[in-house]
Amino acid sequence: MRTNTNTKTWDVLRHTAHRILPVVGLLSLGAAAVLPVGETHAFETWGPERPTYTWQKPADHATLNSITDDPVMGDERNFVRIRKAGTNDKFDDNVMAEPGAEYEVQVFFHNNAAANLNDATGRTFAKPIRVRMNEISASITKGQSAMIKGLITADNATPKEVWDTAYIQTNQTVSLRYVRGSARIHNGGKLNGSLIDDDALFGKYGGTFVGYDQWGYLPGCNEYSGNITFRIKVDKAGFDMNKSVSKDLANNYQNSIDAVPGETLDFKIHFRNTGTTVLRNVSVYDLLGKGMSFVPGTTRIFNAGHPNGTFEKDNLFKNGFNIGDYKGGTDATITYKVKIDDDEKMFPCGQTVTIENNSAAAIDVATIHDKVQVRVTRKCGDTPKNPTPKTPETPKELPRTGASEVVLGMVITAVLGIGIAYYLASMKQLNKLESAAKGKK
Repeated sequence: MRTNTNTKTWDVLRHTAHRILPVVGLLSLGAAAVLPVGETHAFETWGPERPTYTWQKPADHATLNSITDDPVMGDERNFVRIRKAGTNDKFDDNVMAEPGAEYEVQVFFHNNAAANLNDATGRTFAKPIRVRMNEISASITKGQSAMIKGLITADNATPKEVWDTAYIQTNQTVSLRYVRGSARIHNGGKLNGSLIDDDALFGKYGGTFVGYDQWGYLPGCNEYSGNITFRIKVDKAGFDMNKSVSKDLANNYQNSIDAVPGETLDFKIHFRNTGTTVLRNVSVYDLLGKGMSFVPGTTRIFNAGHPNGTFEKDNLFKNGFNIGDYKGGTDATITYKVKIDDDEKMFPCGQTVTIENNSAAAIDVATIHDKVQVRVTRKCGDTPKNPTPKTPETPKELPRTGASEVVLGMVITAVLGIGIAYYLASMKQLNKLESAAKGKK
């Protein structure tokens, strides 16, 4: 019997093909149908309406999943069930999604024809018998349920097609993903444990064949029944990014810092995939505030592929750059150096000027921003560390040496400070002094 929040209602309706759910929105995998939360709606959970049979009185022809008192399954019309994978939980009709967890879907199939009708002609075999599932590809939000719908068909069965549903509910936004290669058939025959083709299971070729010893043929009676199981992964996309700053080489990162003009600081961007699904083509950007200058050649990235870090091109401050794909729980760190401009107009003495460095990390559907603050203070009396060269002053007392050395010292001073005209006159005077000195020798 199906479980439901409205147990009494279901007890009344359990032999019908409809159920009343007063609590959840509904998202069908393959065709969306979202119902407002809190309203009462009737929707089909299995079908079609068909004659039913019992364990003691099976059918006299090929018919599918129509026994109502199966010792193991109970009402076989309820043949699609689900449970958390890797547990001993009972297969049920509803589960609550947990991000990162996998869920196992079971699709039971049984030809209800009596065993004594099986003969060499195979007239009561269900054939060609197939199982088909709706596509598993959905994002569901809080207050919605995803429908897992399975269909069993056989051309000679009455009716030719039967179907049933199970549901995954959620209290947060998650995505559902079929785990490829997880589908297998289980029974007591030669096909037991065989791998089921993923594409066929989800509708290609009209569904996947099932059977007992031979694909597409299912004799009547419970001993030939079986099931297909497959898995669904619950993914949750999420990521985080934070920005921090440290004194140069101090490795003491914070979200704000005090600095002085001309000082070099270390900046760090830390990205982490906090979800359960792979995030592809993650991009990182940075915007330097006024008064900051990037130190070229200092951008490095640390991640699983480069645990010791590798240098990156300096595109972080232009168009940003792609840092790759990241599985759930993995991260990356980008570091670089920035110099505070030694600008007296930007950072006047006696004042503290706060400037910001902003960063962003982005995936295709979302962007996260973070920033750090740098408080820059110039003490009065401090001068820029890279001042403009000034004119050298003339020495107060020149060296007490010969005449040529004295004039040469004056010439050097003149060249640096006085100009070319005085330089030429001084050179003439120097030549005269040198000639007179030679004549005295």
